[in-house]
Amino acid sequence: MPSHDQKQSYIRKDGRRAMIAEAARALILEHGYAALRTRDVAARVGINISTLHFHVPSKAALVALIAETTRDNFLARLPPPPDAERPAGAQLRAEAQAYHDSLRDRPELAACLAQLRQIGGTVPDVAAMIDSFTDDWLRRYAEIITIGQQQGAFRSDLTPLPAALAITGALTAFGARGPHGLEMFWPVFNELERGFLVAPGPEDEQR
Repeated sequence: MPSHDQKQSYIRKDGRRAMIAEAARALILEHGYAALRTRDVAARVGINISTLHFHVPSKAALVALIAETTRDNFLARLPPPPDAERPAGAQLRAEAQAYHDSLRDRPELAACLAQLRQIGGTVPDVAAMIDSFTDDWLRRYAEIITIGQQQGAFRSDLTPLPAALAITGALTAFGARGPHGLEMFWPVFNELERGFLVAPGPEDEQR
């Protein structure tokens, strides 16, 4: 069983890796992935290059760490999984709210994902990780849309996966705009949501 000192060592190591990932994401946001240098990451964290290489021995390892922690940060911000017992409309809006708030509060996450997608062809493991995360996120929307159809809230003629791709594609376009370019986020979401809703019948219109 690890000693108290060993546990503290593990905590310090994990904490240092988190600091390295945060510094790398900030630098990507400021200068782009192409300008990312391990020595700049070390300087931002306040460690020497040897210490950095102890935690991430290569730039490829640094990229993998960035991808892993970026994914985990996004996952931590998601609302509870889709649930057939809860109103689908509220769940759909909660998903959009979580993404909106990540763009507002943690813009480096979306910036990193965009950069990582661009280099995916040269780093297959990272590409697979990002693709898996993106597919899972897309399926969450598709499942919510299916639940909404079952509840009679969303149009029955919607095809869930293409509908989910339409909404995620539209909203992820705001990732490149940064935290100050979100003015149209909710108007766009509202229009997409309106297209999903069951049209009111004559009796509803008369109320």
